Amino acid sequence: LSRRALTDTVRGVYLPYWTFDAQVHASWTADSGRYYYVTVNGKREQRVEWSPAAGELDHFFDDELVAASTGVAAGLLRRLEPFPTSQLIPYDPGYLAGWTVERYQIDLVNAATRSRAIMEGKIRQLCSAEVPGDTQRNLQVQSTFSDQKFKHILVPVWLLTYTYGAKVYQVATNGVTGSIAGGRPWSWIKIVLLIIVVIIALIVFQSSKH
Repeated sequence: LSRRALTDTVRGVYLPYWTFDAQVHASWTADSGRYYYVTVNGKREQRVEWSPAAGELDHFFDDELVAASTGVAAGLLRRLEPFPTSQLIPYDPGYLAGWTVERYQIDLVNAATRSRAIMEGKIRQLCSAEVPGDTQRNLQVQSTFSDQKFKHILVPVWLLTYTYGAKVYQVATNGVTGSIAGGRPWSWIKIVLLIIVVIIALIVFQSSKH
């Protein structure tokens, strides 16, 4: 890789993000299942006893992050998150000296839609965790959002782009926490050879047992 990759220099860039706050009240209903066991023809079988369950919960979302950049792969940015929004400071042009600053490319309406979907997914997980018993089904969640706020922020990222073969890869570092994420090429020949070696090892191991 070091010999064949065409590597750009590492550069600092400020990427735009939206953050969203919301107070959420959720009501949920579900079927709660408890396991019990019976013996059928001498064999122990697991059964489920279902009963209705319901509940409510409140949760506050503080600075839920939605990237407003399309210049860096979304999956890559998610691996760099979170950015510590508790350390945010008011905007000052002097902080941007020597840095590239990307303008936001995802507007507030689209970002708010994404944020709502993220919050609803997390609320559903919280409600699911409240269902008693060993298993569950038919979870239904009704959420009410209030006290919703947003901010437009810039976060620092160190970005490296390199080309290997015909494909471009990115490696990024969270400029606050130091978390690193990136893409890399894979050698399918080596992967196939590794799979073959593992299969042979399993065959040898099984043969040795007999």
